[in-house]
Amino acid sequence: MNKTERIIKVILTLTQNPAASAHELAEQLQISERSIYRYLSIIKRLGYCLHNFKDAESGLRRHYLTPLTFTASEALAIIGAGQSLLSQDGLPLSNDLETALAKVKSAICPIEEKRAFYRLEPRFTYLGEKSRDYTPWQGFIQQIRECIYHCRSITVVYDSFSSDEVTERRLDPYDFYWNKGNLYLAAYCHRHNEMRSFRIDRFNSVKKVNGHFTRNPEFDLNEYLGPSWRVFRGKEKMTVKILVYPPASRLFRETRYHETQKLEDLEDGKLFCTFMVSDTPEFRTWLLRWGSQMEVVEPVELREGIKKELQKCLERYVK
Repeated sequence: MNKTERIIKVILTLTQNPAASAHELAEQLQISERSIYRYLSIIKRLGYCLHNFKDAESGLRRHYLTPLTFTASEALAIIGAGQSLLSQDGLPLSNDLETALAKVKSAICPIEEKRAFYRLEPRFTYLGEKSRDYTPWQGFIQQIRECIYHCRSITVVYDSFSSDEVTERRLDPYDFYWNKGNLYLAAYCHRHNEMRSFRIDRFNSVKKVNGHFTRNPEFDLNEYLGPSWRVFRGKEKMTVKILVYPPASRLFRETRYHETQKLEDLEDGKLFCTFMVSDTPEFRTWLLRWGSQMEVVEPVELREGIKKELQKCLERYVK
């Protein structure tokens, strides 16, 4: 049992057994009292309402956690985020989310905060980006969740967009993530011997594989997705320089399209925009959607690729 697990055990024990002494906690968790005091200090720094008092009868100093409560503003923030997700049809974990939000409402305290919450809640409207209805894939999602937890490999029949073919693959599932209303799985693909992203609604079947895999402890989802525009990951990052013309330049000032975005104001309302991204079909499609309001300056290969695509479009319209 590592340090994090021990701290969690202390929290759970104090929740189930209020007013426990350090000696009792040490005996129950089979660790030293010195470690218990160290963990109690960490728990307090983490923001838990941890208190202690001296028991007059036993002379022991006992520790307890006050019940978790929320203010009206905290509850509105949590429930707002949750409701924006519940507006989606077939959302994975929707039942769990509904019960969790109900618990948040019941934990609002004191009574003045509860009254404020019920006065304010009808004044907030939660609108979220519409996602795919994942009801037909709920069974797959549950299986994959269990395999992520237990580090079990899976075999899937996958309908690939990039190669336009249906193939069977063995995957080591790492992380679920949402992107533009779609649910993806980041997994190690044994067919290509690398990490890849897979859209859940493109799975035709999912089966557990006997045995376990060892998760790479250095894998970080944010770092993995960093250079990608949305989902597709290119081989190398590149510096992309774009000239943005009005009125699109105003949208760029108001919107952050990528975490690496940098803007420089030019004359006549124009902008010079720089990204550090990979060259992927998603990124090129995004560039093309701006039409004449955007001009790729660098790199030359990307500029020529966009130019050829626009020429093909023009030929089709001329025909």
